[in-house]
Amino acid sequence: MIESKKQKELILYLVFSILFALTIQQFPFFKGNSLHLLHAIKDFDFNKLQNDWIANQTNHLPFFTYFNNIILQVFPIKILHIVHFCLLVSCSFFLFLICKNEFPNLNKLPLSLIWFSVFILIYHEHSFFGGIAGQDIINEGYQPASFGVLFYIGIFLYLVKKDFYAVLFICLSASFHPSYVLHSGFLLLGISIYYAFTKEYKRLFRILILYAILISPITIYTIYNFLLIDKQLILEGQNILLDRIPHHALINNWFSYKDVLSILIYIISLFLIYKNKRIFIPLIVLGFLSIFFTLIQFFTENNSLALTFPWRASVFLIPISTMIITSFLIQKFFSNKINLRTFSIILFTIIFSFFFIKNHFIKNSNKDFYKKLELTKKINKNYDSIERILIPDNLTYIRMNTGLPIFIDWKHHAFRYDEIIHWKERLDLTRSFYNSKDFNDKKLILENINKIEKVTHILFYKKNFPLNCENLIDDKNFIFVEKNSCFGIN
Repeated sequence: MIESKKQKELILYLVFSILFALTIQQFPFFKGNSLHLLHAIKDFDFNKLQNDWIANQTNHLPFFTYFNNIILQVFPIKILHIVHFCLLVSCSFFLFLICKNEFPNLNKLPLSLIWFSVFILIYHEHSFFGGIAGQDIINEGYQPASFGVLFYIGIFLYLVKKDFYAVLFICLSASFHPSYVLHSGFLLLGISIYYAFTKEYKRLFRILILYAILISPITIYTIYNFLLIDKQLILEGQNILLDRIPHHALINNWFSYKDVLSILIYIISLFLIYKNKRIFIPLIVLGFLSIFFTLIQFFTENNSLALTFPWRASVFLIPISTMIITSFLIQKFFSNKINLRTFSIILFTIIFSFFFIKNHFIKNSNKDFYKKLELTKKINKNYDSIERILIPDNLTYIRMNTGLPIFIDWKHHAFRYDEIIHWKERLDLTRSFYNSKDFNDKKLILENINKIEKVTHILFYKKNFPLNCENLIDDKNFIFVEKNSCFGIN
């Protein structure tokens, strides 16, 4: 009877989580960090991306690539919307279960409805859900970082003493997105300290051995493929990467009063769970080590440490801290209220309806992106004759939405340090070509580009196109030309 009741409760929480996920309008493919799927689809017959330079650079996401490649060999690409939907559902579902483990009164229907109402509000408002330095655990776009929600699954399984599965999911998250390897180590250290504190040494040694086995493949892959290169190339590549992502990697660039507020939220949540050492110790170790190494990076200005993003632990800690505080307040102020059921149902209905209608019908964030795809359709009318396109570096949607190789763009860079140096060389040549006003200078730069890689077609903004060449598309903003007929370069 008790088990049946628990199953019904879990189904109800799952339904609430599904409704949360329905309030989110997912980005279309390919928008945002679309390059992360490049290695997964480059060998399929429906594109020419196997000839793209970035597609042939060292893959920093092998597990993510194989996972998606296997799925897309069987299903159309829209299946990944379902995968992303499942991750969104998992995010709210397991965050709730973690909070309910600490605040048992949340199992009452009115309180759980209020919890999910507040969660939907906080998620869409973002300030108290996203991490610092412009990073978050999951948003509208399908990307490797979204698998960070597996951390929450791992934390919950640890709380219910399913250690094997807990470590498995934590390591899976880091395998999908290697930037989480460092934070998986922080979290496992916290769990280990708890087991040492409670003198559960068998569990301690078991999880350490299991973690070492499961985290080794992605760690060895990363070290072997990205760090065993010439020291000077590493230093040069790091400087380029820091210039490319200062909003993520340079503390002076991203730190603001909002981050102080995030730390305060984290500290308050620790006070609320202090008595439960099983969750308190792992979370304080995860947060303390993140802050400690962030401070070391700030004072030493160590580039290698900056590019491990120790502060990225905030993408896990801020959502869970916010919802711990929320759960405490709900349990404290609503537990003994009478006639709460009607209020909670109305509250949830209003908040769910508002964000569902707003995101799917009123504020259609994908509408403008779909308009951009008209350009890619026009370019693809010349698909058979195109080998590679030179494009303005800010047009980041061209490559993936045409399925055609490009010379380079700004957003999608290589990740190995020696390869990012070549990315910068290509970027500088591209910018020099488009910034030049002189035809002969453009031609000379184009010849240098051609020595690196053969380009057959070039895309220009109409307003920046003074040449008299045949335009292959009919578009009000762009001109698309064949390189040889326009510049006389084979």
